[in-house]
Amino acid sequence: TPEMIRQTAAYIGASGVQGIKLQLLHVLKGTDLAADYAAGKFSAMEMETYIQRLEDCLRLLPPQMVVHRLTGDGERAKLIAPLWSADKKRVLNAIWAALERDDVRQGQWYAARPENA
Repeated sequence: TPEMIRQTAAYIGASGVQGIKLQLLHVLKGTDLAADYAAGKFSAMEMETYIQRLEDCLRLLPPQMVVHRLTGDGERAKLIAPLWSADKKRVLNAIWAALERDDVRQGQWYAARPENA
């Protein structure tokens, strides 16, 4: 859920780690996850939803934490979902545009959390 993602980001932000890689879940052919996806047990995240979750994470992470990755890309030949993730350049451009549009700054919610004061 969105709240669980925010809680995880806040936990990692307070953990003292120096860097993080943020990664989208990819459904790849030949995996147990692919079988669950085909059975309708979950749906793939839409790009705009992923970007919104990513923005929340960045806001909650400390400003000094190194962000090594904002997204990833699954092997095209094996990718089942989300198909939009195959166009990494488009995805990164959409992320940067959203960060600017929404005035997102890493750590902008970090100091506001009581445990970080």
